[in-house]
Amino acid sequence: MNDFENYIQELQDKFKALNLDELKLKTINYGKQFVLLRQKDKAVLSVYNGKKGRKTVWGGSESLLQTEAINLVNGKTDTEQKYNAECGTNDGKISLLEDIPGFDYLWVGSDESGKGDFFGPLVVASVMVNKEIALELINIGVKDSKTLKDVKIEELAGMIEKIAPNNIVLALKPEAYNLRYQQLKEKKQNLNNLLSNGHIAVLSKALEANKQCHFALVDRFTVKNNIADMVQKSFPWVTVVQQPRADADVAVAAASILARAKFVKVMDELSTLAGVELPKGGGKNATECAKGILLQYGEEKLAKLVKMHFANYKVLFNQDTL
Repeated sequence: MNDFENYIQELQDKFKALNLDELKLKTINYGKQFVLLRQKDKAVLSVYNGKKGRKTVWGGSESLLQTEAINLVNGKTDTEQKYNAECGTNDGKISLLEDIPGFDYLWVGSDESGKGDFFGPLVVASVMVNKEIALELINIGVKDSKTLKDVKIEELAGMIEKIAPNNIVLALKPEAYNLRYQQLKEKKQNLNNLLSNGHIAVLSKALEANKQCHFALVDRFTVKNNIADMVQKSFPWVTVVQQPRADADVAVAAASILARAKFVKVMDELSTLAGVELPKGGGKNATECAKGILLQYGEEKLAKLVKMHFANYKVLFNQDTL
């Protein structure tokens, strides 16, 4: 039996762990094809044995079966498989950076919370992980904070801080936020510049604490910004990657949880200051709540609770929205 036949036999043996309803194996041009069936799910793996070596190609629609099969072929642990299945990475990876040349499983991720909320702070956080820390975070249920309730976020935040001690959380409360935003506006800059500065700050602090780290991943919020340029100015050995939905990566997901936990904590503090529970988001209920505070306490107190450049604020004074 040659190496290719041995590999096919190994795959057959591995697939037995998937509790399949049926496993088909057929010969195709230059290779073999597996068809995996379980309930309504179907996954297809074509394995080619060409002059340039062995090549695998997955077919069929995305499903839990396909995710489990990919993880199995890639040799992922049960914990990694659980994370891939729950978080939808579907490619057998625990990090979105795994395809980057030289990736060594030490990386820092960053995310923010509060940018779309009329009341409350803007919070940016970063978390640095290695493979061991990443797997531990996966095991406790770390995933994108948008999929979790605030009670669970608070619970996970405390655990993340202990498991991944190189974490940075910066909160810009409304009073400071409004001042900083006005300063940027005078320079013809906007919210994206404020967000960029936050990501640069938390990534730089994390990288300064561990200069062995060569990779950073940012949940992209705009196509053009100066995050990579500014981080690499101080840490030229660091590869900075920005992509949408980066919270599928465990480091970014952990950062999103810490950012959200801090946002909720500051919102509670501001609610105490306002004497009323402040609504999250930027909808009509937020505008109505702000109107009540304005009438009762005046503009000076309201400015300590809200982001003044939001359209909600302009409505209160019958100004044209920006």
